[in-house]
Amino acid sequence: MNYLDLARKVATRSNMILQSEDLLFPTTYAEFMELDLDLRQRIAFNIPVIQSDNYEHFMACLPGKKYAGQHVLIRKQIGGFTVASGYWKWLEFLTHQITCEEVELTADFFSGKHNNFSRQFNKDYWFHVVDDYDGYLPIVVTYPGEGAVFTGVPFPVAQVYGEKSAVWVNEPMYIQIGHLSYAATVAAQFAEVLGDPWRFIEVGFRALQNKETGPDLLLAMLVGGGIISTSNDLAAFINGAPFKSTGTTGHCFYQQETDFKESLRNLLNSPLGKYATVLLDINSHEHGFQQLLELRAEGHKMPFAIRPDSGDVLKQGMSNLTVLQDFGEEMHIVFEDGLKPKGVQDIEKIRRQYSLNKNRTIYGGGSCFVGTRRDLEAAYKACCFHNGTPGERTDVVETMKVCLDDSMKQSIPGMINWFFNPETGFYTIGCSDESPPDNFEERHKVLYDGLTNPGQPYIDPDYDPSNLAQCSAIQGGKANSLAIRGLLGPAFCQDLEPNRTGIAMTQKLREKRKKLKQVALDYIKK
Repeated sequence: MNYLDLARKVATRSNMILQSEDLLFPTTYAEFMELDLDLRQRIAFNIPVIQSDNYEHFMACLPGKKYAGQHVLIRKQIGGFTVASGYWKWLEFLTHQITCEEVELTADFFSGKHNNFSRQFNKDYWFHVVDDYDGYLPIVVTYPGEGAVFTGVPFPVAQVYGEKSAVWVNEPMYIQIGHLSYAATVAAQFAEVLGDPWRFIEVGFRALQNKETGPDLLLAMLVGGGIISTSNDLAAFINGAPFKSTGTTGHCFYQQETDFKESLRNLLNSPLGKYATVLLDINSHEHGFQQLLELRAEGHKMPFAIRPDSGDVLKQGMSNLTVLQDFGEEMHIVFEDGLKPKGVQDIEKIRRQYSLNKNRTIYGGGSCFVGTRRDLEAAYKACCFHNGTPGERTDVVETMKVCLDDSMKQSIPGMINWFFNPETGFYTIGCSDESPPDNFEERHKVLYDGLTNPGQPYIDPDYDPSNLAQCSAIQGGKANSLAIRGLLGPAFCQDLEPNRTGIAMTQKLREKRKKLKQVALDYIKK
């Protein structure tokens, strides 16, 4: 199964629902609004031309140019490195086949008849996409590969090229890539600090904005840091992820009995006992731990883990772990409550100092993966426009954003290529027509090509939507992230402070950027 198959299935299912209710696909906005909300979502979430916004439509208006190129840039890092991930979301978007009915519906919506405010929409262009490209976007997307690890910004995680209007409707996916790259990077940071991704509990859904984002975040964490272990049943159920026995008993369980020790005894003797992570701070954590040890002395089997939940949780957890290790108990200590990689790094230093078994300490921090957009910012910037054809370009204009106050916000002009040094793990960005510098090799792939063979789009065969967690793109990305981080070493991979190092570029590309920047400086001088 590939993403074209998946897109056809999604479209078929929507049409089957319409047919079962004696409905036709709506071609006017009034008809669309007569459908129930669930059906409107099924239809709208899969139409590329309805997912962009006014900002994009006006940015696309460079008069007189047919073709455009654009870079998806990560222009802020949350540590010494960033892991690129999430390209499967783009394939879901790109492989939807646009139909005449969808163009009619979208054009009617943008006409503004329902609210008296019309909006730019080139209906004839999108009928051309349907007629000449069988409804598939006439663009090419190249990228450095799932799990690419880079050490400077602004770094291009994808390059989009094709017919101008089709390039610009991809804007929503740039934000998706940024969000999932954020999750992959945080997962890699945790893995670097812990040295073993299995020591981390990913909570999957509990701290996410909505359940729809959960499966994708879990996949990004797998790519970035090998983290797929979860304490959440739904996350494991959907993605086939392993899950840990880390259910935490709440205060209500213990308050069934007037005596804490008696309620703890009942827990240990119940079917939940060996799976439970127990809270001991119902009155006082130290008092609860002593009562647990008394029950151990009576011969009761111990729970899976202890989770300090109030007071000095670090001091309590390390003290408990020391005692348990002296007793030869293989019980775990779970540290949670909003931990970030830096906090885990600090705790790990103390654990190592006390010579405590790393396999007995488990960490959680699901909320850490739901970062704000500004933490790791994905930007999309024009890099070129031209007329003619892709093979015979005329009237070429190469562009980039110039920010004299902040060089990290400057983008990259013209079409580029990624060059990778397999001995050091570092990238250099060069022009598309350049050969790799010494000791570097080209490191890019084609994610999607709907331009070369109209109506027969190419998609990266490494992605299998029927089992993404096990497909070669995700597994290869996981291996790629681990291997590159191994080459970069701790100076980059265990530096968790925000990094604003610039990316390396070839001399030819640096000169091209410098020339455009000089134009801006000359303009100011005038």
